[in-house]
Amino acid sequence: MGLLTLRRFPSPYEASWFASIETAQSNICEAVAKPEHKNASEIIVTRTLELTSLPASWKWETYDTFNTTSFHSSDSFMSRMHYNRTCYDSKTETFNLAKGKGIQLIEPLWGMLRDPFDHWCGDKALHMEGQADPSGQSKAHIMPQGFAPYTYTDSSTPPTPEESRQQAWRTHGLPPWHSSLRPSSDPRVGVAFQPPQNIHLDLGSSYFKVWGSDRGAASGQWFYDTYHARGQPFSRFIAVEVETLNDTTAFQQIPDDLVGVYTLMNVGLTMEEGDKLNTVDMIKRVVKPEDFFVFKLDIDSAPIEEPIVKSLLEDNPDEGGASALIDELMLGLRSAIMNLAAAAVLFLYPLATDSSTPEGAAVAERVHSRDFVKRAGRNRGIFTTACEGAENACNNAYSRTKCHPDGAAGRNMI
Repeated sequence: MGLLTLRRFPSPYEASWFASIETAQSNICEAVAKPEHKNASEIIVTRTLELTSLPASWKWETYDTFNTTSFHSSDSFMSRMHYNRTCYDSKTETFNLAKGKGIQLIEPLWGMLRDPFDHWCGDKALHMEGQADPSGQSKAHIMPQGFAPYTYTDSSTPPTPEESRQQAWRTHGLPPWHSSLRPSSDPRVGVAFQPPQNIHLDLGSSYFKVWGSDRGAASGQWFYDTYHARGQPFSRFIAVEVETLNDTTAFQQIPDDLVGVYTLMNVGLTMEEGDKLNTVDMIKRVVKPEDFFVFKLDIDSAPIEEPIVKSLLEDNPDEGGASALIDELMLGLRSAIMNLAAAAVLFLYPLATDSSTPEGAAVAERVHSRDFVKRAGRNRGIFTTACEGAENACNNAYSRTKCHPDGAAGRNMI
């Protein structure tokens, strides 16, 4: 299955922040606190909370779950993912580019790439009425796929920003590029289609609900509530933790409907070539391109995370690279904080250990590069339809009754 690299377009605000990194990173807290950035942070986080704070009864079990609405003015601060459309030709058993463009919003990269109202800046931390999560684990700035507004068109060219504001947007639910049926050739019946899986890999999982007395440090419940309980249950939930866990405690904490789905690997994965516990090799064994795959990487050890991220950045998604399999990448950032009382936070990319060195500074800047976001954020930019070779049907229909949409999405960090 040939999958094209999708494009990410930063919002004007993200672009302006990126242009100021060289000076901002020397005192990130002071930079974020400037009136224009504080105002932008309030708009972005407020809008994200509006989109993600939904009643538990709201679920998306089908594509295009909710009705359309008009473009929200706050969404102009959000960056965008653009998707191309393809059709599957059962005669040639190939995917071909067809008319149709999709757009989905994604939170911009700005500040420390964390909730700007969390405690990281100490007594210089920003404050917003109604937003108080001093845990260091706030996810208020994250807009997962099912909560991110999207739109699509039958046009062969993507709409301009102004044109897209006039389109009908869906604020919640599954876009056509969430996942797809997997075509496979069988000499007895011809082309058959297998259903996709929803897979989560939590690398650095701890327990499911609580680690010691800290509920914020255990992310399993958040992923369950955000995806599984919203009508897209995980087929596989793989939790990897190198610190020794109590098996009984671990399985007592998981919900009933994850029994048999949840796998606890209480060992450390590696990046050693040929090792059966090689992280990237395991991803390639478990995940198929048509699946929806959410990967959280946060093991509190940059030397271990570094080779994993480098491998994802360096492999070629068009040649079977693991990065092409990831729909949402949640990456725990490693930041160096010097003089905590003054809250002078150095803005570092996870691979860097010291931004005062040329190597550290170069790596720190890459976190905002288009290449990183394109390769490690949302990797697959195709939503595919299986139309029995009928290209015209693909060009004019987004209905699941005629075609089987495919593709991907992504997220930046947690």
